[in-house]
Amino acid sequence: MKYVYIPLIIVLLSIQTRIFAQEIPVKQDSLDLKTGVSGDLPSLPDTLKSGQLPLRLPRLNPMENFMPQFTPYQRFTLSPQHTDGEGLFPPIHWDGAMSDFVNSKSRTAIASMMPSRNLLLHSSTTLGMVETPMFGKGYYYILDAGARYMINPALMMGISGGYDSNFDEVPFWNIGVDGSYQVNHNLMFDGGVTYLKTAANQYSVNQSAVMIDLHGRQRINDDWYLNAYGGMPVMKRNNQPGPMLPMMNTPYYGGSVEYWFKPSVGVEGGMIWIRDMFSGKMRPQPKLELLFRPGR
Repeated sequence: MKYVYIPLIIVLLSIQTRIFAQEIPVKQDSLDLKTGVSGDLPSLPDTLKSGQLPLRLPRLNPMENFMPQFTPYQRFTLSPQHTDGEGLFPPIHWDGAMSDFVNSKSRTAIASMMPSRNLLLHSSTTLGMVETPMFGKGYYYILDAGARYMINPALMMGISGGYDSNFDEVPFWNIGVDGSYQVNHNLMFDGGVTYLKTAANQYSVNQSAVMIDLHGRQRINDDWYLNAYGGMPVMKRNNQPGPMLPMMNTPYYGGSVEYWFKPSVGVEGGMIWIRDMFSGKMRPQPKLELLFRPGR
């Protein structure tokens, strides 16, 4: 069983150099993929023809899974354009993202299409590498696909599923549903339910968990916002007496304040309580993040 946590050790060693790390901004193409805007929700138009669609994917770099954070998901905003062409299928639009730390890199390609004005189909592929002096290089890949549907201008639902190779040690599957609801101009909620299960592996580890998460965002004015976050496993299954894998046992809760000192640049700060993987206790950790967006 001790070899089950080789990927965890690799990541923990890499985190020691996190203070010197830099993240390279997301690559943008003609579809204007935007990322790094934690909790940002654009005003939803009546249709998606000229609007934006929020999209969330699993974390694309394993180092981020062990950093203090308010959500386990990578948040994007796609700007797909529905076209009423004569072709059998709608056109496929491509976007890309990249994430670099000192000892790790990941590259992501996202494909999306809009069969109708209110429906988005998407899929993504991530290739990554983590390197440490003790264990050398470890490679992983993440596959994800799903759909998002705008029921009305205030309510959006989505379903997705994926596979994480987890360095070919203990890979796992995930499938889930999520949604977002704009109560009014100032208040928004989003969250979801995700089922995780280990795939076949050489260590005979068989674990599964159901995770829930919820996020609320309150607008005070155009510059100030309040956030509340929380998530936890509500069901866990383990075929062995050992501990659950970290991705299946990560309860968290906390709150933050956003301040946008420029239309496209802001800062989010707060406190998050997460479970210590060694002691099992919930411990508070400060969270401070610089936010970017193209503009309101």
